[in-house]
Formats: sequence, structure tokens, C-alpha cells
Amino acid sequence: MDKETAEYIVTYFFNLLPEKEKLAWRHHSSILKLEENENPKSWEMYKRKGWITDDKEVLDLLKVGYDNFEMNTAKKIIEEYPEKVFLNNCPECGKLARTPKAKQCRFCGFNWHK
Repeated sequence: MDKETAEYIVTYFFNLLPEKEKLAWRHHSSILKLEENENPKSWEMYKRKGWITDDKEVLDLLKVGYDNFEMNTAKKIIEEYPEKVFLNNCPECGKLARTPKAKQCRFCGFNWHK
């Protein structure tokens, strides 16, 4: 599986993620938002809301780097829910469309709205 497909699966099938993976994704996204924010109250609020965590299991998922985490998580979703994941590939060129509901290819421009 390539990086683009893994990102697509994690983004559009987020509801299928196990709870620990959801927490890890939320933690990573929150840390990115807070990187340049030096206000300690923002960090406290994110922690209080559960958007950043100190749960060792969750943080261990991210130790391998976000790209590897995303790849591992996408593989897990495909293995556990193959019937629920829809890879919307262009009928003309076969490349992955931008979203599961897209009807026009961003690569070759083919349109399948009919």
C-alpha cells in the first residue's frame, strides 16, 4: 500500500479506527497545531479535552513516526473491515480519486458523473 492510499483510508474511514488509534491521530494532529503556540493555557486545554495524551500505549503507536503509524493503521482497517472500505479508483486510468464520492479524476480528468 502506498502513502496516498493509507492517508485516504485513515482520512475517510476514521470511524473504523480502533479507539487507541483515534487517540494517537488526535494527539498527533493537536501537537502539530500547538507546535508554534507557546501559550501554556492552550496546552492545558488540549490536555483537559483529551486531544493530547500521555498514555504510553497511544504514544507508542506514534514512536515509529506518523507515516508508519498511518500505514499500519490503514492496513489494520483493510484487514478488519474490507467490506466497508471503498477505494474510489478512476475507471479510466485506475488511479485513486481524491475522495470516496469523487466523480472526476484529478490525474487524467476523466468524468464518470453519468
